Amino acid sequence: MCIVLIGVQIIRIYPIWTELPEDPYQGAPLKLFQSLVERGTVTLDVLGQYRMLDVMIYKNGERCILVEEFPVTISVMEGDVLETWVLNGLPGVSLVIKKTSDNIELKYSRTSLPLTKGLHRIGKVVVK
Repeated sequence: MCIVLIGVQIIRIYPIWTELPEDPYQGAPLKLFQSLVERGTVTLDVLGQYRMLDVMIYKNGERCILVEEFPVTISVMEGDVLETWVLNGLPGVSLVIKKTSDNIELKYSRTSLPLTKGLHRIGKVVVK
């Protein structure tokens, strides 16, 4: 019985007749602070007259920044969801996505988002 147990453990450690998976990184070890998650930035701006401290930006449901003035640049990762909470309605003012970094884009985003009172979804960050 012990011989069978030892044999099974050796077969599990040294698989025979199995293919090793391909290595997309060509055997290069990951560096100490290297990450496989894509990161980037999103720059938001407004069209119209903005009053100070009326808009709060949320990232993944948590407060990210209370905006004093636009444009504002936010660091994002793949899968982040950006939302805006308008404390007081700003009639005639719209939030626009001024620029995104080259490796990411926003899904579900409109070209402009009117800043009416309440919570509004800006978009979800996806990799191109």
